[in-house]
Amino acid sequence: MIHGVLLLLIALLMSGSLLSLSSRSHWFVRAWDFPRIQIVAITLGFFALHVFIAQWITPAVEVAWAIGLLTLAVLLWHSFRILPFTRLMRPQAESTLASRASDDAGLRILVSNLELENDSCQEWSECVRTADPDVVIALEPGKRWVEKTRSLQKHFPYRVIYDQENWYGMMLLSRRPIEEHHIHFLVQDDVPSIDATLRMKNGRTVRIVGVHPRPPEPVRGNDSTPRDAELSLWGRKLKDESGPVVIGGDLNDVAWSQTTRLFLRTSGLLDPRRGRGLFNTFHAERWWMRFPLDHVFHSSHFTVVGIQRLPSIGSDHFPILIDLQLEPEKPCEPEDVRAYGALNQKNEDQERVEERIERADENAEQRPEQSVSV
Repeated sequence: MIHGVLLLLIALLMSGSLLSLSSRSHWFVRAWDFPRIQIVAITLGFFALHVFIAQWITPAVEVAWAIGLLTLAVLLWHSFRILPFTRLMRPQAESTLASRASDDAGLRILVSNLELENDSCQEWSECVRTADPDVVIALEPGKRWVEKTRSLQKHFPYRVIYDQENWYGMMLLSRRPIEEHHIHFLVQDDVPSIDATLRMKNGRTVRIVGVHPRPPEPVRGNDSTPRDAELSLWGRKLKDESGPVVIGGDLNDVAWSQTTRLFLRTSGLLDPRRGRGLFNTFHAERWWMRFPLDHVFHSSHFTVVGIQRLPSIGSDHFPILIDLQLEPEKPCEPEDVRAYGALNQKNEDQERVEERIERADENAEQRPEQSVSV
């Protein structure tokens, strides 16, 4: 009996895992994109319990084989998605040793979801000072956060601030001159993204984009349509960009999901996590339920000097810090990156992008894109 229950539980985990293959945007379906590591751990726990109990209660041969095969299927399926983000695999983005990095071509970026209701403004300010970034992309600042971080902002003479009390405010703080910037509302009227052009010390310009799309979750009845559409729109906007590009923020999506992988194929950008580590940033207070939700993606004009998750700042997200090096010329793309570029031309990907955008347009009654300059 107990082996049958274990078989049913493992089968349910496998069924949920297969839901992530669906293109449906319902929050329950998309939620299965996230806990791949947790599903592997729980499945192994069930299998270990099955082996342990089998010493006293022998299962039927069919049940034992079914448990073994389902466990193997779960491990193989999730490992296929997780392994590219471990050190066992080759990095997608090329590396540069810190000893060879040039300050004039360096770009240190900190991405941090502050959590609107978080009171640790001073703790976050100290974290930023210690990290000493060139650019900060801060998500969820309200008026209180803006006022209480005035002293920190003085260290960043170039700023774009759009504070809101709805968990979708945004700040872009920079030590590098911001030559132009816009605040876009690509999908929803109250969810901004910042699009700015910075000038590096060496005189070259870099396009920096900050994003924070709404997540799929049951509390407010949201599906993944707005998030998927916003990432698809940015992928389409950035795919023809010939200069250096960096996009960062809380994507409310994991690196291995259909939506994020489609965005990377469409835009041609690279994921510095690949081959370097998961760097789970959410949830900061629940070690057993963490996912890589805060991201920095970049064009192949950059190499990676380092990437690290910073200590907790009282938010439900850890900050993430990445050191990039802008190369003198666009480096030759490695074989796997050229493959990504080829995939970008596939009609299937183009159709998926259009499908996500059309779905959001239907929900928004064909609302046109808005943007403002501040």
